[in-house]
Amino acid sequence: MFACLFVPDFPVQAACRMEPKDTREIFKKSPIAILDGPTPPRVVAMNQAARSAGIQIGMTKLQVETCGGISLRKRSLANEESARAALLDCGRAFSPCVESTCPGTVILDLAGTEKLFGSHESTGHKIADHGAQVGLELNVGVAANPDSAMFAARGYSGITVIPEGREAKYLAPLEVSVLPAAPEVLDILDVWGIRTLQSLAGLPPIALTERLGQEGLQLQRLACGKTCRTLVPAESNEDLTEAYEFEDPVETLESLAFILDRLIQQLCVRLSSRSLATNQLEVMLELEAKQRQTGQDREQYERVWKLPLPVQDGRVLFRLAYLDLGKSSFSAPIHKITVRVVPVRPRSVQQSLFVPVSPETEQLEITLARIRGVVGISDQSGIACAGSPTILDSHKPDSFSVEPFSGGPASGAFPAGSESVLVLRIFRPALETSVDMAANKPHCLSIRKRQFRVLAASGPWCNSGFWWNNSAWSRDEWDIAVKTWEGIGYYRIYLDKIRKQWFVEGIFD
Repeated sequence: MFACLFVPDFPVQAACRMEPKDTREIFKKSPIAILDGPTPPRVVAMNQAARSAGIQIGMTKLQVETCGGISLRKRSLANEESARAALLDCGRAFSPCVESTCPGTVILDLAGTEKLFGSHESTGHKIADHGAQVGLELNVGVAANPDSAMFAARGYSGITVIPEGREAKYLAPLEVSVLPAAPEVLDILDVWGIRTLQSLAGLPPIALTERLGQEGLQLQRLACGKTCRTLVPAESNEDLTEAYEFEDPVETLESLAFILDRLIQQLCVRLSSRSLATNQLEVMLELEAKQRQTGQDREQYERVWKLPLPVQDGRVLFRLAYLDLGKSSFSAPIHKITVRVVPVRPRSVQQSLFVPVSPETEQLEITLARIRGVVGISDQSGIACAGSPTILDSHKPDSFSVEPFSGGPASGAFPAGSESVLVLRIFRPALETSVDMAANKPHCLSIRKRQFRVLAASGPWCNSGFWWNNSAWSRDEWDIAVKTWEGIGYYRIYLDKIRKQWFVEGIFD
């Protein structure tokens, strides 16, 4: 058995897909027409309410406006592509073999799915419910061959299950317009008075072939439900993308946040249908061109978030994007938004009764995003302001970077039973000092106008590098023991040979 998922008035549903569920219900009862093409734009699609109001394909915008009460939408290929991808994911949630037959129509093979989803009628209802979650209202047709299932989905609303061997009876009342026939062939059938598939199936095959050729004979076989073909599986796209093109460019974050939230939630539903999660979120904003007449390309803003662990919670992803966009400014209104996630296997965590509960990774990422909003993303040296510090493989003193947190086990930890080591707490910035030398060793030093006598000194250790550019350094380091009011303190000092200045780098604990 095969199931066909058909989206009635596909361009209209694609244009309204990002609206809330309550708003979509209102739009379903309101007349909507989709305009496209050069000036003047013409009607290319409409819903049933608009057809009942007298709207026809090819009418201009001015002609539609004279009818009154018709909502006009501009056709967006980006919105239709997102709806097509969501429809494919809806089919893949129920079968591994899915064919993208045409825009708004997919056919899937139900062989072997009875134990998972129950009867064919039950499967059809589950498919329709899943389609509603991704913002699409579906007609589902189930039959023993793909073409009959497609005609049932196009001709009947809701769920239609055709028992095997009774295809001709169920397809008989349908209009011939559901067939994939050329417009001139449909005109000929209309002149003959052939309105339904039952009338087409009753024509003499030889006479029909003499007048319409093999195409006419194939259409008759389709009308009788006697065809059989193999599905052509659609290629699976690794990355999931949702896009939305605004009819009128938006300038405020509040207007953008609503659509951004809907896009992320739809992506999470599609991830869940694949039993996957994501550890990378990408948001790209296409800004309105300032000078359309000069052919200037639109400016783009792109941001990527790499998460330490896979997540499936749309609220976390939205919050991360919202906090980042809140501190960004754009030179022009936003024309289009594209959201992309990289699917990965979800994480499985085995909790322990004897290990303290650690903070949730999702909440940690939101906290880090708020911290970056206060202190910035990176400092003047290009080092990130929030994250996990990592020592670089370099001889340059105080060379480190700040990397995003990783969900893997901590590296660099001391093994159990290892001996304790000294820790050097570095002063940032290093403290300027003056050092008196005796016998080529530090004898005393002055810190903040106070003199300290050096009890012992070890060094010097010469260190230099990057002499070929502006970031060169050259210094002599000493580890010293100094007598202070609190007792003996251990410090590291160094002489900057380039600046000819002594500094206290840190104190040993």
